[in-house]
Amino acid sequence: MGTKTILREQVASKLGLMFYTFIENRVPPFYSEKIVNNLDNNSVVKLPKSKDTNKIKNSVYRVTNVPDYLNLELDFGKTPLKCTRISQYQGFLVNLKGINDSKTYLEQQLSKRNIKNLYAKQRKLEGSHKISYTFHYGDISRTHYDFLFTEFYNMLEQRFLEKRMYNNNLLSWKYYFELVHPMILEKKASLFVIYDGEKPITITLNFHLHNIVSSYIQTYDINYSHYNMGDISMLKHIEWCKKNDFIIFDLGMGHTDYKIKWCNHIYRYSHHLFYNPKSLISRAKATLLIFKYRLRQYLRDKEIIGKKFQMNKILYITRAKKLANFNWKES
Repeated sequence: MGTKTILREQVASKLGLMFYTFIENRVPPFYSEKIVNNLDNNSVVKLPKSKDTNKIKNSVYRVTNVPDYLNLELDFGKTPLKCTRISQYQGFLVNLKGINDSKTYLEQQLSKRNIKNLYAKQRKLEGSHKISYTFHYGDISRTHYDFLFTEFYNMLEQRFLEKRMYNNNLLSWKYYFELVHPMILEKKASLFVIYDGEKPITITLNFHLHNIVSSYIQTYDINYSHYNMGDISMLKHIEWCKKNDFIIFDLGMGHTDYKIKWCNHIYRYSHHLFYNPKSLISRAKATLLIFKYRLRQYLRDKEIIGKKFQMNKILYITRAKKLANFNWKES
């Protein structure tokens, strides 16, 4: 396989259902063509089926990271399959259904102290710097896009070095660079940027599907850390989502104090395993994967994985040297 294909497979494996729906705008095999959003009065999004026609004989087909607020009906056709769902980690989102404006959401979600501190930080930032806020959505020049993606990578790398934790997006950066520009023009993605003059100091990559905005990668210039850039970015996202009729702003997986603070809805991801019950090999492979995923989640629930044992910190040690010599433009 070529480098581009390898990167695509790596990103697809990481994103799971999101890769199919938000990036390829298709549903995976073995599902019907409609996706029901349980948080929006069971509204329906219809997408064509993926061209990925993997046939299951002695193997297992996996669709990972399926959020429980999206309902996908199974459609095996004439294929004799069985699907096992394995509950996994939590996801966090902002549900703006029935919320009049961003001010209302802040009053419902944050304490008075947090709101006061947020606006004080924003005033201080805007008073000390030449600040502007831009959602690049539907229009961006290629020259400016190239500039932003280079700055985006540099800021993400600096955060990686500061936190001493591996970020698995860095080595796939060329794939995202080639992917996102046409998606912005088609309003399937956006780049939110906070500028200080012409310098980007916060960048967020979002993917879009119907009335859902999924926050995928976000980072900021570490020299502006004392302004609580993440909180200011959240405020601007909520304002923009309301203005543009988006109901859900999804921050994805990962249990953090930041997400607990801002999100008003917690959901659960699951992995879906499709296998051939008539095949001994297929059943055996599925059984091993089911055990693996359940064990991994058990260790998360016991805070062994994610607290006592953090894979990203170990990967930092093994990947730091590789990233030091890595040029994503030539990868």
